[in-house]
Amino acid sequence: MPSNRMAVVVLVAAVLGGCAGDPSAEQSNITLDGRWVGFFETSLGPFGCPGRGVMEINVENRLIVGEAQGNGFVMSVIGTLGDDGSIQDGIFRRDNKAAAIVTGTFLKNDAAGRWQGASCEGIWSLRWISG
Repeated sequence: MPSNRMAVVVLVAAVLGGCAGDPSAEQSNITLDGRWVGFFETSLGPFGCPGRGVMEINVENRLIVGEAQGNGFVMSVIGTLGDDGSIQDGIFRRDNKAAAIVTGTFLKNDAAGRWQGASCEGIWSLRWISG
């Protein structure tokens, strides 16, 4: 009889696992268009790296356009979103030059990730404000 119980457990696990669904498929059905506001900050880097600043991003048809401001400077933020909400080709630009690579993921109401430049790196976090 123990082998019958094992077969039932395996069958139930397979059925329940199939019910859970694929989270990336669910994410691809969510529209991420709208205004996102939050912050970025430095987690590692020498003096002269930005401490903390405000980020504001607009997403439209998976295109990211926005800016990050702090300590008397402004950087543009550009990139695109993959079907799963991950940032593709994300860049901070300052004075028309790439200043850092931006990575991370946008979800339904939140977005977060990391940025890394030549001598500084840090994190960023955003909340969806409006569509």
